[in-house]
Amino acid sequence: MLENKKIRLATEDDSGFILKIYAPYINNTAITFECIVPTITKFRERMANIQSTYPWLVCEINNNIVGYAYASRFREKEAYKWSVEFSVYITPEYHRRNIGKALYFALYELLKLQGFYNAYAGVTLPNIKSEGLHESFGFKAIGVYHNVGYKLGSWHDVKLYELKIQEHIQLPEKPKSINDISNTNEFKAIIEKAAQIIKIG
Repeated sequence: MLENKKIRLATEDDSGFILKIYAPYINNTAITFECIVPTITKFRERMANIQSTYPWLVCEINNNIVGYAYASRFREKEAYKWSVEFSVYITPEYHRRNIGKALYFALYELLKLQGFYNAYAGVTLPNIKSEGLHESFGFKAIGVYHNVGYKLGSWHDVKLYELKIQEHIQLPEKPKSINDISNTNEFKAIIEKAAQIIKIG
């Protein structure tokens, strides 16, 4: 059966499907340090807050959401506003299909178009798949928080990564919101190119 693959911006209607992907990571792993699955109302509010500025992307295979990734503010103080944090979650049966790479490619290019400069990510150790994804994409390891989180009966380290989105300049302009660029030809080209990265079959 020929597979239809697509990367697009998430909508409010996607929230239930996205939470269904995320919930097992909360309940069964230390990949996320969140410990209680949020209600759908709270999760929709979280998505809306992020989407007011940053891209939240989903990957569809045959019209089913099988993964998602988003950027969010790195830290709250004003001077951090040119920096973002990356997050990605894929349905386990769709691992090794380059979905993470496709989503990260789209995030990276969209954030560059918006005017961001730095991306960061934290990976709970051990997580060979996530470490490999970040390193293959160009993220550089910059340190480890040792025993920084306690979940599922154990203390966990978090490995920190950084990625330069574009060359730093003096007097950078305030980044645009994702809504400012979502109807541009550049946006459409990035999304279409990202989908081609996904492996089919």
